Amino acid sequence: MSGSADRIPRLHILLAEDRLTDAALPVAVRLYGGGDPVALHVRARLSAARLFEAADRLADEARSSGGWLVVNGRPDIALAARADAVQLGHAALTAGDVRPLAAATDLAIGVSVHGPVEAVAAVRDGADFLVVGTMYPTRSHPGRAGQGAAGIARVAEALDRVGVAAVPLLGIGGIDVDRFDELLAAGAHGVVVGRAVWGAPRPLERAARMAAALADAAG
Repeated sequence: MSGSADRIPRLHILLAEDRLTDAALPVAVRLYGGGDPVALHVRARLSAARLFEAADRLADEARSSGGWLVVNGRPDIALAARADAVQLGHAALTAGDVRPLAAATDLAIGVSVHGPVEAVAAVRDGADFLVVGTMYPTRSHPGRAGQGAAGIARVAEALDRVGVAAVPLLGIGGIDVDRFDELLAAGAHGVVVGRAVWGAPRPLERAARMAAALADAAG
């Protein structure tokens, strides 16, 4: 398992289909060379062949830079591409389902959760890290207020209360630089972002600034 908190990057950036085109993929690749290690999450509805092609290239870049590649929902693609982790959502296999597949490899298993009950179950099931959301209001979830940093704190407290092993917690949803201090103070290891990077005029500069800000917030 490669998901220990001292190795997992603090900044995770989502890559959807439009970031995996022939024109956009080189920009994604360059995110690995920006200084502090980052993790790129491939979250795309593509054919298995196309998804593997992109994941394989990104995994090679991750290995050479010290970054991570995370494949969402497809442990088979993650294993074939030698990615660092697979991220499991609510419609995916569970961590317990994937653990036997990953047992002979260094593949880490992340699980998306919304609260303490799901978090405790996921860690008991074999999750190496958790993505906790939704933190703040987002355009993709209109009308949802978000949990704020208190959501991270509740998960961290629940894991401690039941005595399961602590795992890195990543906040997701509506997060930008101005939220980093409060999230890390509440117990987050890092964050998962998408629009905050790709919506910026210069995504590479934006990502570098975010990685540096997270390092400063972590002390």
